[in-house]
Amino acid sequence: MATNRVTPVQLLRSEVPQKRPDANKLLPGQPGVNINSAEPGLFFADETGASLFKVGPCSVGTAAPNAGLNNTPGELWLDMTSTLDSPGPKLKVWDGTQWTNCMPYTYANTIVSDTEPNIGLHLDGTLWWDSGTGLMYVLYNSGGSRAWTQVSGSTVA
Repeated sequence: MATNRVTPVQLLRSEVPQKRPDANKLLPGQPGVNINSAEPGLFFADETGASLFKVGPCSVGTAAPNAGLNNTPGELWLDMTSTLDSPGPKLKVWDGTQWTNCMPYTYANTIVSDTEPNIGLHLDGTLWWDSGTGLMYVLYNSGGSRAWTQVSGSTVA
């Protein structure tokens, strides 16, 4: 009776957060993996052994993955940082030098409410339809002040 033997294959690996393999030390075609649950990833070097590439997954959080050091071109980060001027989340890609926002434009939204929204919580250009009166307003910034400015001429009966 023949016995089947299984030989486990173990990849070059690390459990240390943000530790990535050195591209110069990888053999051609050799993958490296970080198994740390906070920032896992599968890596490989190009044919020259000079550049490292991350296969995935996309990092998610408020801080740049790998502290912005030794990131790989094309690496993705879902930046969960959100402010009034720059609402999040934002998908960013490492271009080889810096994190670039994939969607650089921020758009205002539309509010339907019978009470005036707090202008400090919304972007310029936000529309507000007053469902109590039927009037439409836009959050306008004159350069010196911000205010809801009426843009419709009559109420709804």
